[in-house]
Amino acid sequence: YAHDWEKEPVDAVFFTHYHGDHAGRFLEIPAQTKLYLGGASRKVMTNIYQALTRSRDSQTAALARKALTVLEDDTRIAEVKRDTRMTIGPVTVTGYEVDHSAYDAYMYLIETPDKTILHTGDFRGHGYRGKALLPMTRWYIRRNGRRAVDILITEGTMLSRRSEHVRTEAELQAEAREYFKEHKYVFLICSSTNLDSLASFYQAARANRMYLYTCSEYVCRQLQTFTELAGAKSDLYRFEKVYVLRPDQELHHKVWDKPRKQKDLMREHGFLALIKPEDFCEKYINEFLDVKPVIVYSMWDGYLEPERSAYIPQWDAFLKRQQEKGVEVKHLHTSGHATAEQLAQLLRAVNPREAIYPIHTECAEGLCELLIPQGLKKRVVLRNERYSFII
Repeated sequence: YAHDWEKEPVDAVFFTHYHGDHAGRFLEIPAQTKLYLGGASRKVMTNIYQALTRSRDSQTAALARKALTVLEDDTRIAEVKRDTRMTIGPVTVTGYEVDHSAYDAYMYLIETPDKTILHTGDFRGHGYRGKALLPMTRWYIRRNGRRAVDILITEGTMLSRRSEHVRTEAELQAEAREYFKEHKYVFLICSSTNLDSLASFYQAARANRMYLYTCSEYVCRQLQTFTELAGAKSDLYRFEKVYVLRPDQELHHKVWDKPRKQKDLMREHGFLALIKPEDFCEKYINEFLDVKPVIVYSMWDGYLEPERSAYIPQWDAFLKRQQEKGVEVKHLHTSGHATAEQLAQLLRAVNPREAIYPIHTECAEGLCELLIPQGLKKRVVLRNERYSFII
């Protein structure tokens, strides 16, 4: 979707979270337009673009530098604070923090002189903070029935993937803990910004006395950011004793008679090493083939399925190449999006009076198949040309 900024100028754009499909085109927004996003999202995005300034591709590096000038501009950026009303002309917007695979994600309550609109952004109910979703909706958004919502704009990612088994993050951590008991040498493929799953695997590794390593300084910087921001609220999100992968690096300690190499310590204690399914990480796996390492793939399987539009052939080839070497690939993942049941629960809790607009889905009609009252099903709008939503 390409918005015509000259024909339809806007005063402000609100970002629900930092994922690229929601915030990746912010440089297209005119300079006079205010940008609203969470403080943690701003920091995570800053880390990403700082890393991209060192790209070998000059165009990528230049765009990253341009992005940083915007993210560092306090006159342009306004930070969203949860449960705090923000006023733009006659409209007020309130952000409510939701559970998602991105930390610091928000749904927005938009109050105009004529309508009250709830935009869910991406959300779920099976992460570590997911249990707050329905109480927050009932007490803070609906005010126990005293405030009505006219229009609901909701994500519906999982409507086209209803057959998938969706673990809770707690179940993911428990499965990883048991798996790590039998496998001490683990390479992990997981998004560097998926805080909950990173925490799940980190806690599982620490329970088995394994240290965490990363393939780059950038990943360490993201983990440090999460430790400082989310870790201040919960020890679950504190990442300590994290090291950059440098297998041949010589290390010193006062109790050692002589220096020891990182790879020797990794063999001795076991490890959880966060890598990318890219060629430059293959050397790390090759270094440990003698101890039979495993790969835990914790991303959506659709990236590995040729029939999917999101298929990434390089990732698929990378994993198959490791399997040919005898490396086991374990798929252990949970979705960052609401299940069909969670969507139905939210729709019933919000109970919008006029309309429901599905977004972020390949199966919008799936909303009408949920276990919700017939009256709600009649309010689902599958096609509409009167509204466009920037997410």
